[in-house]
Amino acid sequence: MFLKHGKRILPFFVCLVFGGIIGKYADTSLPLFSLLAATAAFVFLGMELAVYLLLVALPFSFRYILPGRFEIQTPTEPLLGMLVAVYCGQKIVDRALQKEKSADSFPFSVPLCLYIFVTFLSAINTPDVLGTLKGALRATVYMLFSVIVHAVIRNRATLKRLFIAIFPSAAIAVIWTVIVLIYHIDAWQWTSAYRRAPFTNYSVYGAFTAIFFLVSLSRFLFDNGPYDRVLWTAWLVCFSVGLLMCFSRGVWLSVIVAVGFMLLQLGRGVTHKKILFIGAASAILLVCLNLPGVYDIITERVSSAVDVSYASNRARLLRWGQALVMFLESPILGKGYGAFAMLYEEDVALVGRYTAQYQLGAHSEYLQVMAELGIVGLSVWVWLNLAFLRYGFRALRTIDDGFYRSIVIGLITAEISLMAHFTVNNLLNGDAIGVPFWGIYGLLPAVVQMAAREKPTPETENSV
Repeated sequence: MFLKHGKRILPFFVCLVFGGIIGKYADTSLPLFSLLAATAAFVFLGMELAVYLLLVALPFSFRYILPGRFEIQTPTEPLLGMLVAVYCGQKIVDRALQKEKSADSFPFSVPLCLYIFVTFLSAINTPDVLGTLKGALRATVYMLFSVIVHAVIRNRATLKRLFIAIFPSAAIAVIWTVIVLIYHIDAWQWTSAYRRAPFTNYSVYGAFTAIFFLVSLSRFLFDNGPYDRVLWTAWLVCFSVGLLMCFSRGVWLSVIVAVGFMLLQLGRGVTHKKILFIGAASAILLVCLNLPGVYDIITERVSSAVDVSYASNRARLLRWGQALVMFLESPILGKGYGAFAMLYEEDVALVGRYTAQYQLGAHSEYLQVMAELGIVGLSVWVWLNLAFLRYGFRALRTIDDGFYRSIVIGLITAEISLMAHFTVNNLLNGDAIGVPFWGIYGLLPAVVQMAAREKPTPETENSV
């Protein structure tokens, strides 16, 4: 009885206590410890509820700086850290008590554990051992979110609650950002237009929006069963408008690649929906391109992709070159996780002061992994991605249920969009992309295993 009501009361208690402590002791470390303690209690009482709360808060998390320049993304990272801690603690207790293991194991345990090991092992070559170990620990927490999602989302009811938690929150964040961008329409193509939006720049905003757009689109195209089509069409329209307001070339590339993969699955979909989508997409693009000034801006943006004199292209080429140099200096295990930001120095004369001050990543997830973790880390990272895709492709051969098939295609497509985007950006260090990426990594096998459990056997079909 206490646990049942505690799950409802404790979130409000956490907010009141933590808010009061921040107000009175903001200049000490007490807010951090109180937040972690209250979050641990909350997660212990309801791990599933904590996952939903984390996803609801994800687009609206804010960076809180404690004494000693300790930065924490609140409430995402405290919830994420405590979820991992409580889950690991429960697993240790279960093993000690020799409790029966679940029949559905996490299929990516080997490459995931190996990637975590290599991330810590890279500290051998780092210029800052403590910084690398701290960064590796934070990255590990994000990676293990995939295991948490796989353990929590076990049936249709929990999957439905997951969508109820994350889709409205994501839609509010996207609509909020669209309104901000319309208000700053003159600076639409610049990061400065996002100052009062939930997202920091157009790359993060576009990648985040693309995930929900692709899942909604997959449901629209491939699920012919009974569900609330009006609601899901509204989601699709919302995230479509959000994508139209994004000015990132990396996002454009990733969405084109992802939708291309989705079109390859059209043989199992509904023909009139496919025609409707293609026609609507073409019409919307034509209308947008004919708006005053939009065509010139878009064509200039596309043509600038191969213009070496363009400032952002120079910055990207410099960072790619530096990543290659770092790799050649330490080709086996790299320079250490997080070392790129420690070692890289931009030429202000070439790229400008504003560009030189921010976003000290390699502008490519693959090149950054190669530079920081070497050929060993890059190989395991590629293994992680290929294992996910192979698992998803094999599942599509056996899943006939329209609901599960649409979800699986949507998840694979969303991950493909991120993988494509990672060729020109590194976004995993941020919670807005890191949490969805690793969450989908765990959600795909959970959904596939649900479909396998619900699939009728020959015996049940004969009995019917």
